[in-house]
Amino acid sequence: MGRAEKQPTATSAGEFALIAAIGDALGPVASGEGVVLGPGDDAAVLAMPPGHELVVSTDTLVAGHHYPAAAAPANIGYRSMAVATSDLAAMGAAPAWALVSLTAPALSIESATAFAIGIRKAAEAFGLKVVGGNLARGPASVTVAVHGHVPTGTALRRSGAMPGDRMYVSGSIGGAGLALADAPALAACPWGQVPPGSPLARYWQPQPRLALGMGLRRIATAAIDVSDGLAAEVDHLCQASHVRAALELPLVPLLPGAVAETAIGAGDDYELVFTAPPEKAQAVAALAQAEAVPLTFIGTIAAGRPWRGSWNARLDATAPRGYRHF
Repeated sequence: MGRAEKQPTATSAGEFALIAAIGDALGPVASGEGVVLGPGDDAAVLAMPPGHELVVSTDTLVAGHHYPAAAAPANIGYRSMAVATSDLAAMGAAPAWALVSLTAPALSIESATAFAIGIRKAAEAFGLKVVGGNLARGPASVTVAVHGHVPTGTALRRSGAMPGDRMYVSGSIGGAGLALADAPALAACPWGQVPPGSPLARYWQPQPRLALGMGLRRIATAAIDVSDGLAAEVDHLCQASHVRAALELPLVPLLPGAVAETAIGAGDDYELVFTAPPEKAQAVAALAQAEAVPLTFIGTIAAGRPWRGSWNARLDATAPRGYRHF
């Protein structure tokens, strides 16, 4: 990590011990390709591949709002990295570096180390190097800034959908929503004991669709990740592209146990929604096979208003449109 936020002298030894513990836990993910200067200085120095553009995003997760305050620190670390990294996937970016800032009212060596282990495991899984960060005393939250890169001019955007395009979603929807419906189990879930493929895994260990996003550079006209709910993300894509979407609710792929009307309004799935012209249908199918990720057709893009997704008249009148931060 980088320097801790300045605190009174009486706490300085504790802060530096925390930084050392976090650095030890991060281990090899704090250095590597493209890292000229990593954690420990005033700033990191990074080397971009020639002919590439930098893609940057940041996410803040606040205890009690974006994750249970009493959750296992390693789970919080892993989830924080995954949530931020999903934005790189939506842009078609290759993952490169991350900065992690942790704020807490109090922090033990054990908790800091466990948090850093979650960060390290996610960084290893996603191909990221953790090149710095910050510690501060205050209400509990985590902020992760991720950096990736794309060949010049190839980044995916929300704004390219065209009338006639087909809309697809990756994987399945509704898993994290199921986990959120059982708040005690979500908070009590121990690190290292998350059942694979379960709703708890979908919440605590989402897998950003990085390889899929990079493969979509040559196929998709627009893309967005499903963080605030499928219905909300479709609306965002339509608004950015100045189009509307006619969608088929029965086509939405669901994690077993999820109900479509609820699942499309729930958040935290971290799948990709994208559009592609009909002539790219075979390319979409080939990419799904190559990446072993289901890509499901859920509707079509049309011209005109409203710039949003229309599921059907009954649902449009009653369904939640997704998570709202304010």
